[in-house]
Amino acid sequence: MRMAWTALGIFWSFWATAQAPPCTVCHADTLERGHVHPMATVAGAGPACADCHQGAEAHALAPMAPEARQDMITFGADGRGAAVCSECHQQVHERPVRDAHAQAGIACDGCHRVHDTAPFAGADGPVPAGFDGLDDVSRLCADCHADVLASFAFNERHRLAEGAVTCVSCHDPHAAAPPALVAHPGDGMCSDCHDDKTGPFVFEHGAQRVEGCQACHEPHGGPNRFLLTRQQEGALCYECHLTVPQFHVGFAPGAPPRFDEDTVCTNCHTAIHGSNLDRNLLR
Repeated sequence: MRMAWTALGIFWSFWATAQAPPCTVCHADTLERGHVHPMATVAGAGPACADCHQGAEAHALAPMAPEARQDMITFGADGRGAAVCSECHQQVHERPVRDAHAQAGIACDGCHRVHDTAPFAGADGPVPAGFDGLDDVSRLCADCHADVLASFAFNERHRLAEGAVTCVSCHDPHAAAPPALVAHPGDGMCSDCHDDKTGPFVFEHGAQRVEGCQACHEPHGGPNRFLLTRQQEGALCYECHLTVPQFHVGFAPGAPPRFDEDTVCTNCHTAIHGSNLDRNLLR
């Protein structure tokens, strides 16, 4: 009996350290695709099969026995494969428990392919007309976030379809804590491209300081100019500024109003994002 276990140990040690030979007998198609993938196993550019498919000892001895696969990591719906991925990708999954995608039950192989030339699942799937130029990552995101993709069809939008930005330009799919998986919390994300609008300013716009850019702007796309959340600027301003000086509504309580919701507040308050000169954000 001891000799049998010794023989098994020798065989397993050879299989785990050699890059491919036993696997090629049944999985030649999978390993062939691995030649050009960063996780390549045949070409020796990546880990051995057993490094990822842990617990495969019984399967190696009895490949056709279904019960022999019970302890093997197969990267299926049970999600056990994520723990294997995090052994090498610790920086990506520093705190996987708080990973929003993981909490939604999406394992690593729900988005990533490990044996294919296209590393992202669904990257080769169909997209709506006008979005043929999407990069692979954005195509993957669109598989689940079709409602967000639709907002990029508006005239006023970030240029995702044209390739000027991608989903991961603003979002980190592995983010643990920030809301909406933004790559940088707060307005740090917007300031990468719009640093002239985010300051710092001596006199800040309170909405931007408290709620951020999304207090006034739709981040993906919308029907309004400048990606504003309201068509009329006055209606947007009055959502926060319910109380205004008397002369805004009339020089006397019974006098006709000077301004209404159609008034463009930025005719006077031009430094709407912040000012270094006037606390009322006047020009």
